[in-house]
Amino acid sequence: MKRTKTWKIGEECEGGIVQVKVSGNDYFPGSITVKILVKEWETGKTLSSQVFGRIHVYKLESFLNQITTHYHASRIMEWIKENAFTYPVLVTMEGARS
Repeated sequence: MKRTKTWKIGEECEGGIVQVKVSGNDYFPGSITVKILVKEWETGKTLSSQVFGRIHVYKLESFLNQITTHYHASRIMEWIKENAFTYPVLVTMEGARS
């Protein structure tokens, strides 16, 4: 599963463009990674990038809020949650009763 979405935000974003790539993780089958690329408006050159997993939601939200406004960060986060983090996670607890 691979999905990509690009937001051309302009002046309200570091660089002006945010691109999100959602893909499966080759090292851990069944897990999802989210790569955030911050690109320069005129050239499309990548200024910075970060990779996050499902357990890094707080760090992901924090990174988005650093590179753009809260409004745009929340819209991007909504898309990420719908397209990357909607899959069920199996959690087992030792000693739990069924």
